[in-house]
Amino acid sequence: MNISLRKKIIFLVLSFLFIVTLAASFISSRELQKYYMDRLVSQMETQLEEVEFLLNHHRLNFSRLDDYSFLTQYAAKSHYRMTLIDAAGIVVFDSNVSQDSLAFLENHLNRPEVQSAITEQFGHDQRISATLNQSMYYAAKAYRNHGNFQNIQFIRLALPLEEIQLVMRTVRWKIMAGGGIALILIAIVSYLIASRLTYPIHRLAKVAVQIKGGNYDARFDKSGSDEIGELADVLNDMLSKLKTDLIHMKKLERVRSQFLGNVSHELRTPIFSVQGYLETLMQNPGADTKKQQKFIKKAYRQAVRLNNLLTDLIDISRIESGEMKMTFSPFSVHDWLRKLVGDLQETASENSVHLVLDNNKNENIKVLGDRERLNQAVLNLVTNAIKYNSADGHVNIGYISRDSKIEIYVSDTGRGIANEHMPRIFERFYRVDKERSREVGGTGLGLAIVKHIIEAHGSRVYVDSQVNKGSRFSFRLVKVQA
Repeated sequence: MNISLRKKIIFLVLSFLFIVTLAASFISSRELQKYYMDRLVSQMETQLEEVEFLLNHHRLNFSRLDDYSFLTQYAAKSHYRMTLIDAAGIVVFDSNVSQDSLAFLENHLNRPEVQSAITEQFGHDQRISATLNQSMYYAAKAYRNHGNFQNIQFIRLALPLEEIQLVMRTVRWKIMAGGGIALILIAIVSYLIASRLTYPIHRLAKVAVQIKGGNYDARFDKSGSDEIGELADVLNDMLSKLKTDLIHMKKLERVRSQFLGNVSHELRTPIFSVQGYLETLMQNPGADTKKQQKFIKKAYRQAVRLNNLLTDLIDISRIESGEMKMTFSPFSVHDWLRKLVGDLQETASENSVHLVLDNNKNENIKVLGDRERLNQAVLNLVTNAIKYNSADGHVNIGYISRDSKIEIYVSDTGRGIANEHMPRIFERFYRVDKERSREVGGTGLGLAIVKHIIEAHGSRVYVDSQVNKGSRFSFRLVKVQA
């Protein structure tokens, strides 16, 4: 079930008010209770002083019924229960107990308020009375005897808490009733405010429907300078960026078309060359063997170039589409690079280049990766370093341990790469030296394949190159702990 924004706002406001009302009721009740209790303590202290004054200025004999009755009436008029206790804790007077029943009362010396009066001259406590079986508040003070009542040591007053509790309940109900009325009033106000807030949102939704239908020239109306107006600005900016993205997509489509054009051109060149060489042979069947061999070799080189191009195209297509899955496993770096250097020695010799593995010592270092794909990447880097090198140049392959990674590098003393070419050398079909690249059989896809394979291993290719001094390509693999 979909709930409208208006209802959500109303529900949120009412929920918040309900929580606030409960919290206010709880806090108010506690503060009022504290206030009344503090006031009660103050009143009882005053009343205890008055009782002490009364005892010091009136000669009363509690064994006489009239005097006992007088003090009982006095306590009744003050609405307190009065108790007089001697030093041993025996009750000698209690306004709620008849004179002939005093002997049945418990010893009061261990009452909390009496114990506090012993040490601090004044004490108070709240509990249920064992005699009256109701919640009472007690206050007691040490009697400063002036000679009238040598046997009285403590004066204690007690007051039922029912009145205070009744006030507390009344206050709580009034707070809750006020909160209920506030809930109703705020519900009405929330409805009106929510309606006003959601109206511009409905307008934004209508424009969004137009955009969904393909009308990218539609614009969201900025109805004010509030958050809705800011949202309209943001949406308009997003719409502008969306149009920009559409332009970018069209640009990518053009790039795709250019890529297809480049592929067609790269394929057409060797195909036409092979076709031309074969036509020449067909039209000159009587040509001498030496000349025929020359055209056959040229046709063969173009066929090899065509095969390499198709292989690279298939590889890069599989990598970019995710069809080429990587299988990661640990393997020895030294053994891997030593074998690769051995496989490429013949190619290096044909190009008068010295190919060297820098790490002569067989170290037991292993890395995690797809050895077959990494072999393809390094093979491309080394082949480029050999073919674009100078006569009697050098190509060095090696590895360096860097904390938890192993850096693999291929460096050469070749022509180097100018700075203006550096940002594009990993693009498909981009060539720094087009004539030299085609002459040595390059497809223009080697570095793009290297980039994809290395990135699939969670790394990147680092390039450091200087014109006429050489280049250094490197990447890092995860070291496997022995």
